[in-house]
Amino acid sequence: MSAPILLHEKDLIYRIKDGDQAAFEQLYFHYAKRLSLRLLHLLKSEELAQDILQDVFLKVWEVRDRIDPELSFGAFLYTIAGNYCKNNFRKALLQQVYHTQAGFEEAYSPIEQHLNQKDAAKALSVAMEKLTQRQKEVFTLHKIEGRTYKEISELLGISPNTINQLIQQANKQLKASLLGHSLLIAAILLS
Repeated sequence: MSAPILLHEKDLIYRIKDGDQAAFEQLYFHYAKRLSLRLLHLLKSEELAQDILQDVFLKVWEVRDRIDPELSFGAFLYTIAGNYCKNNFRKALLQQVYHTQAGFEEAYSPIEQHLNQKDAAKALSVAMEKLTQRQKEVFTLHKIEGRTYKEISELLGISPNTINQLIQQANKQLKASLLGHSLLIAAILLS
């Protein structure tokens, strides 16, 4: 059974901004299954996918007053989900790197790992803020949601060439920003 078509998403977002939990539930039930499947595909763990799904919607509720109803809610949602996935991958990779570099479990330092994760998250946040709104939207639709240029073109009403340019600009800007902080962060996020 497919999710019902959301005809008044913009109206629901305005209601959510006013704290309407029923409107929030409607958007949750509309997007949850599709987002859950995407998370499962990325994370390969049903438990982890469900945890992140809950974190994503909790974050949406927490920042509801800052949601722009004129922009794609799906792109907004997938951006948050992508950030949670990246944080998860980064954490797992950093743990692996520490264990490999140390050569044994005793040298593992959770405090140092926490500080590095915090720095990486901050660097990513700063880098994403430097992108234009359109770059963020197209980058999210293509890199996180996995949509094709054709789908993005139809959704946003822009040409595939423009989409390609926006993605290249976003990649270039993110790589430049992240390389200034750490090669490891750039490799993790942009590979």
